[in-house]
Parts: sequence; structure tokens; C-alpha cells
Amino acid sequence: MSWIQATWVVDAELVEALTELLEECSALSVTSENAGEDEFYEVAFPGTPDWKKVKVTGLFRPQVDIASVVEYVQTKQGDNANGSPVEIPVSVAKLEDQNWERVWLSSFTPVKVGSNLWVCPSWCKPEAPEARNIVLDPGLAFGTGTHATTRLCLNWLAEQNLSGQRVLDYGSGSGILAIAALLSGAESAGAVDIDPLAVSACMENARRNHFEESMQAYLPAKLPDGEYQLVIANILAEVIIELRDKLLLHLAPGGTLLLTGILSKQAGQVEQAFADTVKFKQMAEDQWCLLIGSHRSDN
Repeated sequence: MSWIQATWVVDAELVEALTELLEECSALSVTSENAGEDEFYEVAFPGTPDWKKVKVTGLFRPQVDIASVVEYVQTKQGDNANGSPVEIPVSVAKLEDQNWERVWLSSFTPVKVGSNLWVCPSWCKPEAPEARNIVLDPGLAFGTGTHATTRLCLNWLAEQNLSGQRVLDYGSGSGILAIAALLSGAESAGAVDIDPLAVSACMENARRNHFEESMQAYLPAKLPDGEYQLVIANILAEVIIELRDKLLLHLAPGGTLLLTGILSKQAGQVEQAFADTVKFKQMAEDQWCLLIGSHRSDN
């Protein structure tokens, strides 16, 4: 069976209205993604993408008169100041049915991050069995190692000796960073996420990597009191700022605070929020950055 896929590129403020129009036209699904060169978000916590142009795609049954749908959408956009119709770029394609699970699985392959550290999907054989391999099921929760923010953390963790340290991964998603810390010698790791499915994913991935005894996962309200020598938060800048006091509460004296999910242009804002307590060094990749912080009294 085949499907019809129609995609419009619109300004961000038109997305909601266009989505409603497509649903009115019996779209089976409507999705949106960034269509510009500005920020891209892979969101673990709630956040609002700051996209300027958005690609809105409607999926329709093959019997739908897509030309009428396109015309209807166009007539609803009104006119320019000079009276001419507002033109919205649109493309229409035939989407053949296929084994989408197989296609999705094939998009994930083992990825090397840092020296001697690999992220390996659970259905793949490790490319370097002798290396430190994080065996992961990307389908369970956010966090596969492919996004720049995750890579920045993994690259840093791969070069550390965390022997004897307690690690807290706040906003853990799949638990990939907590597992990487354990592979770098950490004594134990706590993983925290607001999504119960992510908490379950963390424990399943801990089991896959034989860390079920040294790794625990929690919803935020269930996290026990205690200090950690390494506190990681790969979330979003605005959420990290909101969590400032909680993150510092769990950071042990002499410990390291690892913050990412931050656009380089937001780094100053995040540093300022912690300025009275923490001093940071910065690493960057593309438009993203990693802040590596320590208590000012330790500098």
C-alpha cells in the first residue's frame, strides 16, 4: 500500500493554523521539523524550539484528492498587502509502504566517541569487541550518542578516570552518559528523568551493560539525598538554569559539574546563573557547547 505525503514550508507562527487545516482535511498524521539553518533541538525535557522556518508534513490515504487539499490550504492563507495570493512552497510525494521498523533499525550503527569508547545498538555486533562498548537500545528513550551535545559529554567522559566517584546524570534519557561514566571507572551512577519510560529504559540499558548493581534510576521526586563527585545535566539551557539549586545541592565539594544541551550563544547566560558558585571551562562542537565546572573555592 502507498500513501501521499504533502510538505509545506512556513514561518513558525503559521504552524498551528496549518496543522489544524491538514487535520480538517483528514490527514492521518501531521509532523513538523526545522526547515532553516537555525537551532535544532533534540529534546529530553520540555522545551520550545526556536525555529524560524518549519517544514510541516501531512500524511494522507492514497484515495485523497491531494490537489484539492493543496488548493484548500492555499486559499486559507489570504493575500499579500498588494492583493496577490500568499504562496506557500509545497511538495507532494508518494510514500511506499515498507517495513518501517527495519528501516528505523538500520539507521543506527555503532558509533565511536572518544578514545576506545563505542555506542553500539543492542542488535549490532560491536565493531571493536575489545573496546569499551555501551550497548544501547535507542528505541527506549532519548539519547543515542548521535547528537552533538551527547557526543561532547561522551568524548569528555571517555578521557576521564572516574575511579571511586559517584555520578549523577540528571535528565538521563536512555542512561547513556551514566553508563559511560561507569565504563570510565565510576563506582556508582544515579540516573534521573521526568519520564517513567526513560527510568525503565535506564535500568534496562544498565542490565544490558551489566551495571544493574551499580546504577539506579529515579523520577526526580524519588532521588535520595546525597552528594556526587560528578553531576551531569544534558538538557536545555533554560531547564538547567531552573535546576541550578538542585544540581548544586548534589555536587560534592571538589566535584565536577558537566552541563550541555546548551547553544554556544547561551553559554554566558548559563555561566551567569552559576557565577557565584562555579567556574567553567568550555568545549564546543558546531553551535553547541559543553560547560565543565568546579566550585570556585576549588580553583
